[in-house]
Amino acid sequence: MHVIAACHAVQDKAAMQQNLQQLARGAQWLVLWLDCDREGENIGFEVLQVCSAANPRLTVFRARFSALIPRELNHAMATLGQPNQLDALAVDARQEIDLRVGASFTRFQTLLLQDRFDWAAGGLADDKPLISYGPCQFPTLGLIVQRAWEIQSHVSEPFWYIHASLRVPPPQASSCDFTWARGRLFDRDAVTVLYEACSEAPTATVTQIELR
Repeated sequence: MHVIAACHAVQDKAAMQQNLQQLARGAQWLVLWLDCDREGENIGFEVLQVCSAANPRLTVFRARFSALIPRELNHAMATLGQPNQLDALAVDARQEIDLRVGASFTRFQTLLLQDRFDWAAGGLADDKPLISYGPCQFPTLGLIVQRAWEIQSHVSEPFWYIHASLRVPPPQASSCDFTWARGRLFDRDAVTVLYEACSEAPTATVTQIELR
């Protein structure tokens, strides 16, 4: 029995297509090992179409896994299922919508903003550039810009915390640092009160040990 394991790692698409078709002619099973999301499902159906064109008698399965570790891969191989065409079609629909929306808004932005700014003064060789819009990229860019504004407008404040450590002298020569559960406080007086309480009772009792 010959099995094709189709993976999502393509450099030369034409060469990969020929390779898949050549293998498909002598195979009985096609097992699709691609990313377990809609994009992976869509690519899986592209592979399926290429291989089925060379060998329509292929038995097709889909492997689903969440990590590249032996346990997950063995479980995926033992529970092979069928590819989900609805997920693949959802990607086709999104790509079509992205193309139409991107083309429309690119034209709209370009016509609206081309003459409103001195683009050459900003270092652009073309004084009237094409102002592109991407339905996926722009929301992500918005998140990045929003975070940048938050960082720029941040006003730092002084804070205080209590740090405790244990140093064992030689010959044992060991040390241990203790983390304060409260992290940090912005009230200096409150930290001072807690610090004085620790100073007045310097002996501590270990109640729990966590290994990380």
